[in-house]
Amino acid sequence: MTTLLRQEMFKLRHQNITWITVGFNLIVMTLFAVLTKLKPTWFDANNEVAMGFSGTLFLVFFLIGVASTIVAAEFQYGTIKALLYRKYYRGQVFASKVVTLLVYSIINYIIIFGYTMVLKLILFGNVDLTAKIGKTTIIGQLGLNLLGSFVGLWLILALVLLIANLFKTSSAAITIGILSYFAASILQVVQSFAIQKWNWLKWNPLNMLNAGAQIKDSTLHSFTKLSLTAITTGSIVYTLIFLLIGYYIFKKRNV
Repeated sequence: MTTLLRQEMFKLRHQNITWITVGFNLIVMTLFAVLTKLKPTWFDANNEVAMGFSGTLFLVFFLIGVASTIVAAEFQYGTIKALLYRKYYRGQVFASKVVTLLVYSIINYIIIFGYTMVLKLILFGNVDLTAKIGKTTIIGQLGLNLLGSFVGLWLILALVLLIANLFKTSSAAITIGILSYFAASILQVVQSFAIQKWNWLKWNPLNMLNAGAQIKDSTLHSFTKLSLTAITTGSIVYTLIFLLIGYYIFKKRNV
């Protein structure tokens, strides 16, 4: 398993999208920070720091690409055969990919948090991180925003990993993954009306996609009809279910 993890990390380091993701997010953050500095009437410095200068704005799209590629590319180029011939269990192979993606996503969030602090120090020395914003502090809201984004992101990535197992090319998996993300976003609006009529629908996975937003803003419970604990737990449970289904497909797939 350790060898598999090292191999997955090596492959990830040598993919262009790995570094493009980090670089693009840093550029976006720098752009928002500079605009906030130059146009304080357009952007509020406290809010921008609390939002991590929108560092997570495009992260989901890049990680959908990474998640799709990390599975589909093995079948596209036939490298999965080499792994299985070395007597690794399919469960180990799939788990190594999930762990690698988890580590990479965590690294991205750490970078976003760290670079937010750097930009705050350089451009917004007058911003007090302990100042109140909403019901918490600026630094507290930043933490909630990143945590909420992470929880919501992983529900999507688990679904993308499941979908990626159904395709033989990474490009097809990426396309379907992104389309599924947009489709889920649209259906979220539709299902909110259905929940008002049929309360039991609040337990559907589309509603759980709101977990991240509700962690950031607790008032959304009136929209989701679930407490913060319930929707967060539900999101994690569905994430695990999608990962298990993805593993089952991976296990049964012909090579």
